[in-house]
Amino acid sequence: MDDLMDNQSPPKKIILTNEELPYWPTFQKLFGEGKIVFDKTGRLRYLHGAPVGDMILVRVNKDGKAVYKESAEEWFDPDSPAAMNFEWPK
Repeated sequence: MDDLMDNQSPPKKIILTNEELPYWPTFQKLFGEGKIVFDKTGRLRYLHGAPVGDMILVRVNKDGKAVYKESAEEWFDPDSPAAMNFEWPK
């Protein structure tokens, strides 16, 4: 990903896909541990069904490294009614 950003502004939002996952060690580790999985539509989700949020650009450091934070529009807690009633896409 760093090679893609040479002489360019970093993207303001990144949706984690199978191709993007190797660039995000924290999420790659969670995936490797089975704590997050891809659903049938290709969306990365936590085991209780909530989608992994998009990575939103929060700043660019002086060294030019982009810093992102996860932001989710449809987050819900593992013990919530939304999690208990969640149906995985078919």
